[in-house]
Amino acid sequence: MKRYEDLDITDNFMFAKVFSNEDVAKDFLQDILKITIERIEVVTEASAQEDPFHKSVRFDVLVREEPLSASESASELKSASLPKSPGNPNSWISKTPRTASGTGRYFDIELQMDDTGELPKRARYYQGMCDLDALGKGANYEELQEQYILFLCSKDIFGKGKPIYWFQNREDSDPGILMGDLCYKNYYIFKKFDEIKDASIREYMQYFATQEHRSEKMERIHRLVERYRQDPVTRKAYMTLEQELDIRYKRGLEKGRAEGVAEGRADERKELAKAFRDQGVSIDVIATSTGLTSEEIRAL
Repeated sequence: MKRYEDLDITDNFMFAKVFSNEDVAKDFLQDILKITIERIEVVTEASAQEDPFHKSVRFDVLVREEPLSASESASELKSASLPKSPGNPNSWISKTPRTASGTGRYFDIELQMDDTGELPKRARYYQGMCDLDALGKGANYEELQEQYILFLCSKDIFGKGKPIYWFQNREDSDPGILMGDLCYKNYYIFKKFDEIKDASIREYMQYFATQEHRSEKMERIHRLVERYRQDPVTRKAYMTLEQELDIRYKRGLEKGRAEGVAEGRADERKELAKAFRDQGVSIDVIATSTGLTSEEIRAL
């Protein structure tokens, strides 16, 4: 793992710490999605597991919007016909006013420095876990609000040369027909920031790519990075994570040695590598810790 002093916004640990700040998260979501958010709750490094027999999820930053009150719902109904931003392909959903209910909108923000080959399927699973968290027992499906899965990627995982990929469910033979399930999966390729036309989106992506902090909002993010670098409590949390990863790796080796089977050791390393990869740990870090190549890790 990186030395703590070298962490920046492109490290998952630091990213989660900085975006745990509700003002940062709220401004980010409003700026890149062109929506208005009243009140939110940010849950960093959140884990979700419906039961012990299914795969658990660790989100980088999970944001829950507090549900609308009756008066706020009425206000949204009045503003539903206002013109929307033409720069956001997802902006059509704002034309469907939200109503007061037991759930607000959900936003999952994920930082991904490596192309692990399964991000679209991971987004699918994350979406389902967010829905499980949002909809309580006995609730109606109508209460589900918009849900956004946002991946901030260093690499163009689709290989089509676009700086942003916006996805929502449409009818196959007539793309003009939208399913209306209110689920959106967006992938921002931040190293292609100079191709992004929207200025507010571009400045965030430029900061992720270069750490240049010219605007007030980017300066605020950068100050938080610097502050956390100096914070002994945050440093201890990072060192604890590093120790946990090291312990899990050593336990895997010990188990393999106890079994005395080379194949068993190899399988253990692969299982450990896959678990780390699914939790967003850098491919380079996993390769160093397990001895597997980056190609082997991506193929798991």
